[in-house]
Amino acid sequence: MRKLGVAILAIVIAAFAGFLAITPVMAENAVTKEACASDLDEAQKAALGCSESGQAPNIVQGLINGAITIVGIVAVVMIVVAGQRYATSSGEPGQIEQARNMLIYSLVGLIIAILAFAIVNFVLGGIFGSST
Repeated sequence: MRKLGVAILAIVIAAFAGFLAITPVMAENAVTKEACASDLDEAQKAALGCSESGQAPNIVQGLINGAITIVGIVAVVMIVVAGQRYATSSGEPGQIEQARNMLIYSLVGLIIAILAFAIVNFVLGGIFGSST
């Protein structure tokens, strides 16, 4: 069972490292640059992505949401592992209790990850006016 835990930890670390290596790419074209240079109102320019002030908050929000997503994936994997432990417990009370506790803690972790995702998006959306 220790090997399974080490394997899950290695996968999580590799996924997180891969996520951090990804950099956002912003595509630009001449039409957008011309539209940004024109005398549109601020809402229209923001819709076209002319404002550069919102890029840093969006990157931070993306990093936080990515980390929360990884936590959610780990929680789901642990729910599956807990179910497997329960199915193979052979009726032994100690193993059943261990699987039950793992399931409860995994569900609590998943609920916390979902709430954290919602809170981060709500707070950053309110502070920076971001809609992502």
